[in-house]
Parts: sequence; C-alpha cells; structure tokens
Amino acid sequence: MVINPLYTPKTNDSPYWNEHLETLPREKLDAWHLKRLRALIKHAYENVPMYRKLYDEAGIRPEDIVTFEDYVNRVPTIDKKDVVEFQQLNPPFGEAIIPGTEQYQHLRYSTSGTTGRPLAEICTFPSLDIYNCWTYGWWAWGIRPGDVLYFAFNFGTYTAFWSAYLDALLMGCQVVTGGGADSQMRVRQILDYKPTVLLATPTYALRLAEVARQMGVDPRETTIRIVAVGGEPGPVIPSIRKAVEDAWGATATDSYGISDMSYNTSLHCPVRQTGFHFNESVAVPLVVDEQGQPVPDGEAGEMIMTAFTGVLTPMIKYRTHDVVRWRKGKCECGRTWVYLDGGVLGRSDHMVTIRGTNVYPAGIQTILFGVEGLSENLEIHFYDGGVGKGDQVMVKVEAAPQVEAVNYEVLKQKAETELRIKAGVRIDVEIVPPGTLPRYELKAKRVFDHRAGATRKEG
Repeated sequence: MVINPLYTPKTNDSPYWNEHLETLPREKLDAWHLKRLRALIKHAYENVPMYRKLYDEAGIRPEDIVTFEDYVNRVPTIDKKDVVEFQQLNPPFGEAIIPGTEQYQHLRYSTSGTTGRPLAEICTFPSLDIYNCWTYGWWAWGIRPGDVLYFAFNFGTYTAFWSAYLDALLMGCQVVTGGGADSQMRVRQILDYKPTVLLATPTYALRLAEVARQMGVDPRETTIRIVAVGGEPGPVIPSIRKAVEDAWGATATDSYGISDMSYNTSLHCPVRQTGFHFNESVAVPLVVDEQGQPVPDGEAGEMIMTAFTGVLTPMIKYRTHDVVRWRKGKCECGRTWVYLDGGVLGRSDHMVTIRGTNVYPAGIQTILFGVEGLSENLEIHFYDGGVGKGDQVMVKVEAAPQVEAVNYEVLKQKAETELRIKAGVRIDVEIVPPGTLPRYELKAKRVFDHRAGATRKEG
C-alpha cells in the first residue's frame, strides 16, 4: 500500500518540504484521501482482529465504503480506551496489531500517560521511510540540514521524542541530547556543543532560560536561533510566542501532535502564525459535532482522524477529543492543507459546566496568557460546589517577576475581569509569587480535578 510519494525539497531556499503535497488542490487531496481510506479499511479488516470485530459488530464490510460520506456515516469511531482494552487482552499490543509481525517492529514506545493508561505503540522499519512528519513544520520555519538540534528532555518511551529524533536524522541534522542532565548541565551543554535549535515544551524552554540567567548566562547570547516547542499551549498563542522569543532572542515555532498516532500532525503556519496546518500527507482530518457529523468550514468541533503511518497498528477514525476550528481553502502561505485556527481550543473530555456555561481549561489558559503582568505558570483547580451550585473553578497563577507584591490584588481583579468578559463566567484567581508553582521538564501539569468521581485528577 503506497502511503506517501517521495519528498524532495527543491532547494534550501524553498519554503516547502514537499511542495507538491503541501499545495495540492483540495479536490485532488480529497480523492487521494478516499483512495487511501478504502485501502486502509480493507487492510485493517483483513489483518487486525480489533477492526474485524468492530466492523462486524457495526455490520459493515470494506466494500461498503465507497464514498467519503460512507466513511463519515458508517465507519465507527474508536477511542483510546477501546484500543487499550484490545491491547490488554494480550499485552503489549493484544488484538490491536497484525498477529505474527514481531520481526517488523523496529521501536516500541508509548504515549505519555497524561490522560490515562499509556497506549503501547511501535515503529516499523518501513515506516522509517515515511516518518517525516516533523520535517514539514521544521522546514517551514527555517531548520535545515546541518543544524544542530538540542533535545532538552529525557527520551524514555515517549513516542514524540523518538519520532522527532528520527525526523532530525532524516533532515540531515545533528542531535545533541540532554537526557539524564539537570537544567544547569543542559545550559552548560548548550554553551559547549553550540546547538542552533532548542526542542522543549514551552514551559521548560522558559524555565531553562531562567536557569541560564541564574547562572549568569544570557540565553539570548547563545547559538540558539530557533526554539521548537510542543506538548502544551505554545507559540500559536501570541503571548507565549513573545515570551519564548524574548527569553532566547530566537524564533519560536509550535507543533500540534497526537502521540496516540505516533507522530506530529501539524505544521505551524509561518504566515498566520496563530494556527496549524494539519499534515494531510499522513492523515485525514475530520472535525465533527456531538452527533458525529462534519461541522461547517470555520466552525469548531472535535478532531477525528485516520493516520496512514501505522500499517501494523492502524488508527482509523480515531477520537482525539481535541476541540479545533477548521478552515479550508488556500492559505496565504500557499498551502492547501486544512488550517486549525487558534490551535487546540480545548478537549471535549475536559469540558466543565460552570453556572450553565461550558468552560475548557485550554480556554482559561489562553485568556490568562494574554493578561499583562501574569507569567505562563498556572494551575487550574476544579471542585464540587455543593448542592445547587454546580462545578467551581479556581486558578493559581504566578505573577511576572517584575510585578511587585503590592500590585497583586489589582492584577487579580484584572485577570478575573478578563475571564468574566471572555469566558462568560466568574472564575476566582489567586496570584502567587514567582517560583511558587512546580516546574516540569515535560508537559506541565496545569489541570487538577478534585471533584468526586472525576476520572482524570490532573494533567
């Protein structure tokens, strides 16, 4: 099954990693998607026990899927919990993989586990040839062969690290890993090895810059020229982009990925900069309402996707629970891939209702990130409000270092006013001094659910 045509940037000056695919007219993209969808559904039904069971229960066979509407209306969605259940029948992969394919498995890793039990994943030797998902965004933002990428985290079994590492090698870049080092050692490694690109989460990129300054090192004077981040709300939010760029004196670029799919699913638009182009070279996007029907162009809904990279462990019509606003049509940057305006707006499984208003933690973060005087370090706490009161929410957020304690009350009122105006609900805010909240190397834990019966306590 052909997954992806060969990728060949024309020159180092080209803004595209694969100009043919990134600018392919929508009608041709859709026709290509349908061809690949039909082939993948047939492949999964014939070879993967999980899909045979699911499709038999739904009363469909591969030959029933002829149009994209058939895919939307007849193919059942799958969820992470469904895949985990099939994997646990015989760990690590159970019935969610083609049986007897151990000889094709190159790497075994997992998701981060921040939203529940980690999902076991693999990378095959053939998939190494198509594992160029990060390269589209990196190339668009100026990373080129010969750049030295500093990975400011431990590798472990987390799939995002490995996929990024493989793509760095594919691009002809050098890799320096900060695995096993503390923040001070990483600053010294940056000074010694002189990397040109820093890879980290946004909060850790800011933390590393803070540590550098404490050591008497100006991060803006290092060799870092690009800070590429992911894992949490990042430079698609203008205030986060400004904070990272000011801290490092470098260009900041973002990414949006689904680790359940083993790859980065997006390209941070270099022109609009406040959203992502969905990487349609390796997956099909679908944004739906609560009834599972596609929402109109420009509307928000849940991202459903099918990836073509996992031949042994296909992910077909997978619920990401990410709430996004999609826009179609050719972008100013020349790309025709679906644009996710504003990045991830929230998660459908994280939504809470406060006094009749639906609120997403990601929305709270975005609002507060835009309040001058607040830092990017915050925690959102949900509580039971008691009989007749519904859910309650309280936010702890650190003041920026330059804000004096005497001004915290004014800053609190300013933050609460912004939340009331933009979120449409009153949310209590507590301003705390810089350095009060924990720092994290990977995804920052920002949401804490203390309500009775909550299935996800933090993440």
